[in-house]
Amino acid sequence: MYTPYLMFAYAVALVLVLQGFGVAERSVPLLRGFGRLRQFIICDLGATILLAMRSRASLLVTELIPNLVLLAGVVLLYFAVSEILGVRPRLLVWAVAMCAAAVPPMFWGTYVHYSEIARLETHCASVVVLLGLSAATLFRENRASLHVPAHACGWLIVAAMSVNAAWATYGWLNPVSPDFLHPDAVHAAFSYLIMMLTLGICISLGWLSFCAHRRELELVAQTDSLTGVLNRGAFEQILQGELDACERDSRPISIVLLDVDHFKRINDEHGHLTGDEILRRIAIALRAGTRPSDVLARYGGEEFVILLRDTGLEAAEEVAERLRKDIAALNDLPRDVELTASFGVATNSSRQPASKLLSRADEALYCSKREGRNRVRVCLGTNSAIAVCSAP
Repeated sequence: MYTPYLMFAYAVALVLVLQGFGVAERSVPLLRGFGRLRQFIICDLGATILLAMRSRASLLVTELIPNLVLLAGVVLLYFAVSEILGVRPRLLVWAVAMCAAAVPPMFWGTYVHYSEIARLETHCASVVVLLGLSAATLFRENRASLHVPAHACGWLIVAAMSVNAAWATYGWLNPVSPDFLHPDAVHAAFSYLIMMLTLGICISLGWLSFCAHRRELELVAQTDSLTGVLNRGAFEQILQGELDACERDSRPISIVLLDVDHFKRINDEHGHLTGDEILRRIAIALRAGTRPSDVLARYGGEEFVILLRDTGLEAAEEVAERLRKDIAALNDLPRDVELTASFGVATNSSRQPASKLLSRADEALYCSKREGRNRVRVCLGTNSAIAVCSAP
């Protein structure tokens, strides 16, 4: 096989992928990581062109620089993975250290004691470590919507690591320097596999970026922009799914619905900006006072709702009472506002739609309002009849 032909075909494929990324970015703006992926492809493309110029330029241009550019490209790949997943590149120090450690042996194998095998082993070992940083970041992703695509990309990178490790091992076991322009079948096969896997990694990470972007859009659609908690529509979907699951498993769930007392008066006397800040503070207090498994949402206006999984009526009433006290104890509020909230609690006791359970919690809430506010009331039974319980 004449290597420059293979590298020309690979360079054309890289250009096509680069053009595809440009079209994707114009079609879907704000895709994370695409800039770094383009930089990685440009590094790979530039290194490929320089390597193909072997015998036509100096060793610096056709051997040392391309290998270092390829390593820099793998570091950019790690940056791309971190940006796509929205995490800090905590392993950057290791990446820089690996690149720095690769320079002396590559320089030695190029100018001091020329050895194609020494450079190959150094390059492959460095690439394995640098790719491992990206794979580790991908395998740490555990968000449900990104778990599968992130891990699929991770395994593709592991495959590239394995091929590089096998190539370095083959070079160590067969220390005869290969003819770069006319390599044997084994070296040619390794080169071909690396090129195909690199293209696959680029495309798969582009797919992962699309998945991450779609997840962000879904979160925006489900999140209340003021408080950062779920909105009513998202909550009702989760509630109905939870009710269906509870019917199969015979597990209890409870709803806590709360309304800020005299909120209109707060807005009228202190302004809507003060009211907005108070709603944010309440959301923070509610999030701090509930379990990670509980679901908190802004139900509308000054109303919040909480889904308590695996929680019966008595325990739900205790949670509501604790949250009532937490809200009443909030200090350093804007304009020294005195804040209280009324609570209504309902528990699923038979097969019923989400709207029915919410209606029962709403009836309990208005019972609390009618009795003077700043208290917890519960709804017993499956209809709208309210059994009033004294606040603990």
